[in-house]
Amino acid sequence: MSHSQTLEAMGAPAENFTQERKSTPISKILDPSRWSRKQYMFLIVGVLLQAFVYSFEVNLMYNCLPHIMNVFQATSLTSILPTILQILSAALVPFYTKVSDVFGRAQSLTIAMVFYCVGYIIQGTSNSFLQFALGQISYGIGSTGMLTLTQVLIADTTSLLNRGIVFSLWDLPSAMNIFTTGALTDTLTIAPGANWRNIYIIITCLSAFGAIAVLTPLWYLQRKAQNQGVILERRSIGWLLHEFDAVGAVLITLAMSLSLLPMILAKSFEGNWENPKILGMFCTGIVCYGLLIFWEVKYTNRPIMPMRIWTNRTCFGGLIVMFFMTVMAGMNWQYYTVYLMVSRNLTVQQATMLERGYQVAYLVFQTITGLLMKRFKILRPFIWVGIVIHTIGIGLMIPARAPDSSDFFVVISQTIVGAAGGMANIAASVAVTGCVDRKDIAVVVGVTQILGSFGSAFGSALAGGVWTQYLPKRLAIHVTGPYDEDSIVNNSYVIPTLEPITRAQVIEAYSDSQKLMSIISVSLAVFACISTLFMQHIDLTKDQNAEELEVEGKEEIIDEPSTTYNEKKVFA
Repeated sequence: MSHSQTLEAMGAPAENFTQERKSTPISKILDPSRWSRKQYMFLIVGVLLQAFVYSFEVNLMYNCLPHIMNVFQATSLTSILPTILQILSAALVPFYTKVSDVFGRAQSLTIAMVFYCVGYIIQGTSNSFLQFALGQISYGIGSTGMLTLTQVLIADTTSLLNRGIVFSLWDLPSAMNIFTTGALTDTLTIAPGANWRNIYIIITCLSAFGAIAVLTPLWYLQRKAQNQGVILERRSIGWLLHEFDAVGAVLITLAMSLSLLPMILAKSFEGNWENPKILGMFCTGIVCYGLLIFWEVKYTNRPIMPMRIWTNRTCFGGLIVMFFMTVMAGMNWQYYTVYLMVSRNLTVQQATMLERGYQVAYLVFQTITGLLMKRFKILRPFIWVGIVIHTIGIGLMIPARAPDSSDFFVVISQTIVGAAGGMANIAASVAVTGCVDRKDIAVVVGVTQILGSFGSAFGSALAGGVWTQYLPKRLAIHVTGPYDEDSIVNNSYVIPTLEPITRAQVIEAYSDSQKLMSIISVSLAVFACISTLFMQHIDLTKDQNAEELEVEGKEEIIDEPSTTYNEKKVFA
């Protein structure tokens, strides 16, 4: 007999009980206070297993992408793929957060995982760059939901003091998978008899395993809460359409697409930036940004990025820090593997291993910083120190990208940038989720993902612009003999076959392009440094759950003049 049936048998109508008792929003059904330690660990282990599988897939795909682009004769379009993915992500993040409030976290994550796996299947069976890009779009739809909802799960179910550790643990498997996937790269790409399609057979099977690992405990805990009599606050499709700012999502998609893609595609149009189509796209994109701001401020009451997020000094500063760091990362490493292969005559595997000092240091120092934040209960100093050292490290990368610089200099400069970046990023992540009410955590995670998507897209577009616009100009200056610009820009495997003098001149042009990317990154780092000045102290020992309950309790009885403050607190 259900709880409501028992009440009816006792003479109390079930509908009266439902009216008196507040229902639980689906977004809050995963309440760790209702779980045993084993149940909590069941979910966390599932999340971390999925994180391990995801990092393996991403690292393997990242390592092999230069080879796949060479197969499709589309190296110059490499940056268009992450740009498209991040544009999609910016539009889909708020949609996923709202859909998960209508149907539930488990249901929404299941849908995301289906798109995720289907995307890999399409990529693995593609016969052209267009088909491959369509597979990347399906993958992007799924990965956006997976990343967003996983981050919300972590933020919702961990205390502020431990949040940095769990956030970093989600990323940490990449530190090992950098090396495990690196060992497979050449075997799956350039070894005799190798077929790049086998890469997608491997990662599709792994992604299915990862989906099972995280969805099993999620479905179990969600069903368990419902079976225990938790009354859910049902949401309708109409509520979803009202809450989801569809106009804002369309405008942000158009703005990013029309302003960023011309940076990559301009070279392929006659007249380059003088082509009316390119200019028209870019100018229309700028207009869409203006319309987006006007719509969000003036008309919608459910903005994609609420104003209360931006008026919070600490949240504003942390978001801007993470945005610029994402832009710098998207720009600095977009074509770096290709450059190392060309300038040092390395295989894909060797080049990938040489550049991964950044990522290893980034992941390791995220975890170290999470532990230090718990030990000393502070976070702002880690942001300040991290961003300053990060700026110095990028400055060192400018001379490190000379073709005659030592491998040690390449590794050490990237390691400095990675360590500082990991320190600042994890502290900023905890800051932006810790400086708001618990009810706004999902909103802040969504805004973080949107800005991260825009930052990655902007960085990739800048890198693509340098590659397609600046590199050909440097080739014209450096190369004295005849050469095929299209082959040099789009197929790095052609360069080792050139005459020694021509090859050295091409490498000089490649080096100039890489240095320009680092110079632009240093300039952007200044803005990240300034944004840290807005941030205020955060008490890492506070309980956001208790704080929210206290606020709700006060709101319920605030109109009772005879109730004292202490009585209100006890009642809450």
